[in-house]
Amino acid sequence: MEKQSQYNGRLYILFLILFIGLVILLLRLSFIQLGKAEEFAATAEANRYAQQVIPAPRGRFLDRSGEVLVDNKPSFTIQFTGHDDNVKQHIEKIAEQLVPVLSDEKEKISKEDLISIMKGEKDDLPPSTPRKLKVKATAQQVAYVKEHLHELPGVSVVPEAMRDYPLKTFASHVIGYLGPITRENWPKYQGKGYRMTDRVGYTGLEAQYEEYLKGTDGANRVEVNINGQPVHHDDTGAYTEKKPVPGNDLVLTLNKKLQLATEEALAERVNALKEKTKVRNAAAVAMDPNTGEVLAMASYPSFDPNHWVNGISPQNYKMFQPAEFNHAVEFPYAPGSTVKMLTTMVGLKEGVVKPEERIFDSGVTNISGFKAKSWSSGLGWNNGKEAIAKSSNAYMFTIGMRLAKHNMIGQTNMKNWMEQYDKPAVNKFLQYQKDFGLGVKTGIDLPYEAVGEHYYGEYESINLPFLAIGQNQTRTPLQLTQYVSTIANGGKRMKPFLVKEIVDPNQNVIKKTEPEVLNTVSFSPEIIQYVREGMWQVTHEKYGTAYSIFANKSYNVAGKTGTAETGRKTENYWFVGYAPYENPQIVIAVVVPEGPVGAHSYELWGPIAEKMLDTFFGVTEADKTKK
Repeated sequence: MEKQSQYNGRLYILFLILFIGLVILLLRLSFIQLGKAEEFAATAEANRYAQQVIPAPRGRFLDRSGEVLVDNKPSFTIQFTGHDDNVKQHIEKIAEQLVPVLSDEKEKISKEDLISIMKGEKDDLPPSTPRKLKVKATAQQVAYVKEHLHELPGVSVVPEAMRDYPLKTFASHVIGYLGPITRENWPKYQGKGYRMTDRVGYTGLEAQYEEYLKGTDGANRVEVNINGQPVHHDDTGAYTEKKPVPGNDLVLTLNKKLQLATEEALAERVNALKEKTKVRNAAAVAMDPNTGEVLAMASYPSFDPNHWVNGISPQNYKMFQPAEFNHAVEFPYAPGSTVKMLTTMVGLKEGVVKPEERIFDSGVTNISGFKAKSWSSGLGWNNGKEAIAKSSNAYMFTIGMRLAKHNMIGQTNMKNWMEQYDKPAVNKFLQYQKDFGLGVKTGIDLPYEAVGEHYYGEYESINLPFLAIGQNQTRTPLQLTQYVSTIANGGKRMKPFLVKEIVDPNQNVIKKTEPEVLNTVSFSPEIIQYVREGMWQVTHEKYGTAYSIFANKSYNVAGKTGTAETGRKTENYWFVGYAPYENPQIVIAVVVPEGPVGAHSYELWGPIAEKMLDTFFGVTEADKTKK
């Protein structure tokens, strides 16, 4: 009886514990149902939807007349997010199912490659970052994936505004191309609205104006299942939470017709020369000397920026390598006789020559015992204007020797003489060059601009005379364009630029580039006019080195030819000039490097310069035939 009583007591305690536990559970459930109902409902609703980024289109590029040069086109990307353990175990099966869908005649992909992409073995992105399996997916590929999403955990289709370069190689070095954000560069973009899968400007204006071209991404809310996949395969379960804001448009200074003509002329000339010569590249620039607006800038060979949009293939990269550098801005060459206008101005300003003084050119000049040959066997007596027109080396050598005080060569201590006379004169001459934009950055709104260099030749004591004819130095076509513009406009070094305006998506101008004078040179108007007349003689007097091409042109060109030894048994061939002579509207600089020694220079640069100026002034083939 006593045992039964103990048993009943224990049973009572057990029932009491259970009762109390049940009460607590009921109270807890009541609290959850009543007190936390809204909170948990909100959480459940949040888990029901996933946010899907809507990438913003990049800003467009337009030419000076408003014609679209670079745009975006709608596209779909098939991507995979596989950081979830539940998804990882299906990777092989997903890849096996998608390989025949994603492969086509142009691009075949193996199962192994697809698995490698899905696992992130071909990139250095965080595990949570979606991997792009197919960009520019076809309508059939998109339809298949959407219909089979329930079989493809982690796979989704997202709309993207894909960068489009409809004119392909047009102004490719100016426009530039896009590339992926590397892990090393991610800190630069993190916190600025970028995703690690975004593509950013690598070169050209795409890189220079990245902060303006980048838009603001939008977002969709999409109903998903437990695996995070959209429930409605036709997107009816999605709604826009935030619309994307496109980037700002760039209105360029380029003249489309002139740009096309320049590119065509460079390609035609290089392709005509490369079979029998070492010529492989050429470059040209055209600029308004009064404002600094770049009207055309071309470098041959060019490339197609479309190849970079989705990640460049090895085959396309091999094709790209010869075109990698912008030879108009990034690659300096010895300028040769194109610097002779400046040499003449320096001689006149420093008083070592007089305007009507004539210096004899016999074809050989004795410089401190070194016999320097001219390009001609002898050009006779010349003043400064005639020396520019005939391209007399002897005249320029003489200025260089007089500037360097080579009459002191008889001194016994050669080292002291060099320190006292030659180097200060060289530094002064180089400073004059910098005042005109030679040997300094021009200020162009492009990355990677080269400055060029000055170097001493084999014989230091004759350095300045050879600087005076354009040797022992390298300069870019853009620098020479700025230099000649300074002569053409009367002495103002204008800052060159490629972007006239930046316009927001509502067509409001948010930034406008105004012409900027970087400096005014210290030469008198009389001295500048003196060399302008010499440049006019280059193209209008029978002894001028460009007479045969430009003498009868209606637009009245003033110019200067140049040939520079490379030391590789080749020469760089140049033409610089402006027109019209009385009221300059355009300046051009053309270089064809690595040409054969002793060639007629106009055979290399002539067709390029002529086509550029004919196009700018509207001269047609019919007009040429009439003459």
